[in-house]
Amino acid sequence: MNSPFPGMDPYLEDPDIWADFHTSLFGELKKDLNQILPPGYQAKIDRYIWIHEPEAGERILLGKPDNFIVEKGPTAQPPQVGIVATLAAPASIVLPAIRHEGNRYLKIIDRKRQRVVTVIEILSPCNKYAGIDRDAYLLKRSEYLATGVNLIEMDFLRGGPRLPWGEQPPPPATYYIMISRRWEFPHAGVWPISEREPLPSIPIPLEQTVAEPLVDMQACFTKVYAGGRYENEIDYTQPPSPALTEPDASWAAQLTKGKVL
Repeated sequence: MNSPFPGMDPYLEDPDIWADFHTSLFGELKKDLNQILPPGYQAKIDRYIWIHEPEAGERILLGKPDNFIVEKGPTAQPPQVGIVATLAAPASIVLPAIRHEGNRYLKIIDRKRQRVVTVIEILSPCNKYAGIDRDAYLLKRSEYLATGVNLIEMDFLRGGPRLPWGEQPPPPATYYIMISRRWEFPHAGVWPISEREPLPSIPIPLEQTVAEPLVDMQACFTKVYAGGRYENEIDYTQPPSPALTEPDASWAAQLTKGKVL
């Protein structure tokens, strides 16, 4: 079944749905790219790790400093004479636990030169709202641009502030796709997208001398929506979150009329 919307479905932004949709869109996009990329190039899903220190209230107490070190469980043996006890420290602290945040991205590899030429990022809420994860993503974004990697950044989320655009922001829109070609940097192309139109076909930059294949994002989205069977869990009788503003709210209500779980 297809989404009732002509392009991106605003109901997919629901936190209970977005993670699955986000993962599935990466998978479908990878398959589509590997069908159209020139010989010698390959699309692969990868994950980078952000490591940071949690807030003090989230830290984990690691053991008890005044305990003996003994075996536990049914095979534990009573302490024997001659075993030295651990000397208790005069004070104790709570060590910061390191939390690993794995985030997916899609990379296109030049197999001959064994290097990444293009990265595709599909933003998630953690990338957009202020905090450690947004800061970490902006650092990663800067690394892509500084190291001469082509960057495609897709923002299919209405919620949250936009990422930095520079001095000349694009026209207002609901969704955006930004494409930064390394040979045009610091200039980049932006596709502003309305919720009332299909997702565009976009070029995939590789090298300046290589023809850019086009990937049909709407066809990719349609396959992901149908494969995810999201119509079985979306309540189209209620407004999406975040809510649409008028006149888009009335337009969406007409599109989804009769769509009942």
